[in-house]
Amino acid sequence: MVRANNSNQLIHLLKKALFFSAFFYVLGFFCAPVALARDCPPQWIDEAARVNYVYDGDTLQLESGRKVRLLGIDTPEIHSRKHAIPADIKASGQRARSALQSMLNSASGKIQLAYGQQRFDRYGRALAHVFLPDGSNLQAGLIAQGYAVAFTTPPNDRMSDCYRQQEIAARNAQLGIWQLPQYQLQSIHQPELWHTGFQRIQGKVTEVTKTASRIRLRMGDRLEINIYKNDWSNFSLHWLNGLQNKTIRVRGWLSVNRKQSASSQRRPVYRINVRHPDAMTEDTSTK
Repeated sequence: MVRANNSNQLIHLLKKALFFSAFFYVLGFFCAPVALARDCPPQWIDEAARVNYVYDGDTLQLESGRKVRLLGIDTPEIHSRKHAIPADIKASGQRARSALQSMLNSASGKIQLAYGQQRFDRYGRALAHVFLPDGSNLQAGLIAQGYAVAFTTPPNDRMSDCYRQQEIAARNAQLGIWQLPQYQLQSIHQPELWHTGFQRIQGKVTEVTKTASRIRLRMGDRLEINIYKNDWSNFSLHWLNGLQNKTIRVRGWLSVNRKQSASSQRRPVYRINVRHPDAMTEDTSTK
């Protein structure tokens, strides 16, 4: 009798364990998408569509043949006709594409589009925030997992604050691309670490000049930051003019200023064109 009672108790406990395991599994299954859907939710939807093909982590093609560029983010390059892509950057770009494809597969390729104020880019691609039918924001998902940076291109800045918060969390957790050397914050005093392409650079502004077409900030003799007239309305000009001798952090696509580099006859001079205040902040830290 004792053995029978022990066996019955064991069976009863196993059944309870299986029940609660299944309960929490189902609870987790249904709660996870709800949590994701609350990250940068849509304010409105302009169109429902279905995806035909994913080019990379931030560009896709609809069944209609139209190309869509995901607003507010940038993922590492996979293809380039102009330059070789470092292996770690290309691998990260491929992971971003796979992550985007996986999210789309979960909804059988069905998406919802919320177009930006500027609806098309210079390549004719539609510019949109992209959501799954349950409201999950694909851009927010990519940023939160460390597959993309948050990057604002005016006038399409409607969700930039939310995307920026997603990036801060991913960067603090050192997820994905935030482990790569190219995405680390570099010092103006270490230009040997710079590469063309996306960079984050910190340094003191040594000169501020204004012409009819642009405001130019210099960091020493190696880097110039340009804000062109068409984008002045996005900034406080008083703030820009007061940045001399202050330390700032700037992010964007670093390129070689070939004219300045040729005249210096010594070493490359770089430039970053900035269009939105999100890309340039005053550094008030003590680090």
